Order: sequence, then structure tokens, then C-alpha cells
Amino acid sequence: MKKIITCFLLVFLSVFIQASAEGKKYYHGNRNSNHIYLTFDDGHSYQNTTKILDTLKEKGVPATFFIEGEFLVQNPILINRIVNEQTLGNHTMCHKDITTLSNQAFRKDIQEFEETVIKMTGKPVTKYFRPPMGKINQSKQAILDELEYKVFMWDVSYYDYVYFDDKGVDFALKNILKQTQNGSIILMHTLTKSNANVLGTAIDRLREKGFVFSSLSELY
Repeated sequence: MKKIITCFLLVFLSVFIQASAEGKKYYHGNRNSNHIYLTFDDGHSYQNTTKILDTLKEKGVPATFFIEGEFLVQNPILINRIVNEQTLGNHTMCHKDITTLSNQAFRKDIQEFEETVIKMTGKPVTKYFRPPMGKINQSKQAILDELEYKVFMWDVSYYDYVYFDDKGVDFALKNILKQTQNGSIILMHTLTKSNANVLGTAIDRLREKGFVFSSLSELY
């Protein structure tokens, strides 16, 4: 009997820990709320990112940018604009599958990103994290928890992450409108011209459908 109770407690604890870890990640918001959340990954194109920022400012829409290290270092003016107008999150310096990194290397990477942002902008990075390729494991989640990061995934995405294989504005708009639902976290990349060009129309069409654009801070 004692063994059964012990096994039950171990199973319960395992499930509880797993549920708690999953609770640290956000894939979407409240499905009963019409609020949705715009996010942009990587960087890559100064021109596209600038146009996206211009559109967001014109439309009065909040968004979070998860920028990788190379683009971060090479674009200080643009990074300062993101920090002052929108929200800058951590997408790692290396932009690699973090599950392949040692815990020490991962921790060092996260802290290097933080230090670089402070040097460039004079402000600390918002402690939002998005894993490259969406890959994360328990050990990396534990480090992020320790460093007080919130992990934001997504429930809306489409093929927009290969800059030389741009599928066009119609493809982007169709996917955004088709997939978005109450509480959606929308993932877009700044790599393609189509994303930069479609954003204003997508915002207008989503608003016509009754959606309200909100900040990720609403989710916690």
C-alpha cells in the first residue's frame, strides 16, 4: 500500500511539474476574448522591418519583435526604434536550435543578448523569449524560468521565413485571415517584402472581423 501511495505521489508530482512548465509557455490568449497579439521574428531586412514599424505606428498597433543576434548588432538605430516604439524580446544571439546547446552555452547566449541590448539602447530587454524554430526542452525552460523570462510561442504561422522564396501578398493575407481566432498569437517574419506590404491590409481586415490588437503583457 505504501509503495502504491508513493508511486501515486511521484506520478502526481511529475504531472504537476510538467503542467507547471507548460504553463510558462504561451501559445495563445483567452479563446473567449477577441484580443489578438502580433509578433515578428528574426530581423534580416532593415527595409522590411522599417516598413513594418511605420505601419504599426500609423495603425496604432502594439507588437513584439523577437530579434536574433546578428541583426541586433548590425542595426543599432533600428533596434533603438523598436525599443522606443514597440517591445523587443530575446530570440538568442546565435539563432540556433537551443536544444542542441549545453545549458552553460545557452545561459551565456541569453545573457550576451541582454548585455548587448543595454549597451545599444540604455534599457534592459523585455524578458520575453521565443525559441528559434520553436524548439525548447525542459532544461532550457528551467533556465528561462530562473532568469524570469516568459516564453511566447504562437498559434498562427505560415511559410514566410525564406526571404528568397516569397509567396506573395495574397498568400500571406489568406493565411493570416484564415488562421486567426480569438486570443491568437500571430507569428510573422520580417524577411519577405510581402509581409511588410500586406501588414496594413491585414490589420484593417482583422479589425473589420472584430479583433482587437493587444500587447503580450495582457497574457500574464
